[in-house]
Amino acid sequence: MRTGPDRLVLREGGPYRLVCLPYAGGSARSFTRLVRQVAEDWTVVTAQPPAAHAHDTPPDLDQLADFYADLLAADLAGPGIVLGHSLCAAVAHRMAQRYAANWPADLWLVLSAPPRLGPPGYALASLDDHSLLSVARARGIVPELELPDELVIRLLLPGLRRDLAALGGTGWIPEPVGPPVHLLGGTDDPTSPPAVLMELADQLAARGTRWVPGGHLFVMDQLEATYAALRKIAGCAPPARPRPACPGRRWTERRP
Repeated sequence: MRTGPDRLVLREGGPYRLVCLPYAGGSARSFTRLVRQVAEDWTVVTAQPPAAHAHDTPPDLDQLADFYADLLAADLAGPGIVLGHSLCAAVAHRMAQRYAANWPADLWLVLSAPPRLGPPGYALASLDDHSLLSVARARGIVPELELPDELVIRLLLPGLRRDLAALGGTGWIPEPVGPPVHLLGGTDDPTSPPAVLMELADQLAARGTRWVPGGHLFVMDQLEATYAALRKIAGCAPPARPRPACPGRRWTERRP
């Protein structure tokens, strides 16, 4: 559940940073099990999605990017990795776009199980509760919980529905950005399958794509393999020369 501090330090370690952004319906605690695999020389920080208020409009990708970047401003420093999973892969990508030339050169961007192109995630948000839960389970986008359906609906679906709405009617647009981009995918992920990731890799000019056995929530289920993939990404050499910054506004600018 989405309770507790907005910014959460899961591991106070060395100078190497792992900054985790949760998947649709997830929370800062979604990475609690993963951090047990992480070596003590890594500091692991995560964040709670923005709180929902009655009758407010769900935030879009730009607003989520602003929210996480402001909340984690002190943590967006290298050397390290920003890990955005599922919906927050698109959010992390938008952060890198809006941060532009101010993004640290030694802060890798890992887009983990990113959304498909187009609006299917947004379309899910309009389903009734039981239909949404059924589809979410079939696609592996909610964790398996030994709880009655009504309780799962009450605990998980409000956040999931709100997060999926952030994709809007058109989804997200994967474009190359300034930071080195790596993709991470599950070999058996029906929501972001290998063919989709390979297409995204070309569109994002990704430096590499790594695979973890498992479905969409491998960051919760395949802990050792997920960390092993992140460790390999952490060992990648920096680009031989600076990559051009993504065109667009500087991070300090805000939309009206």
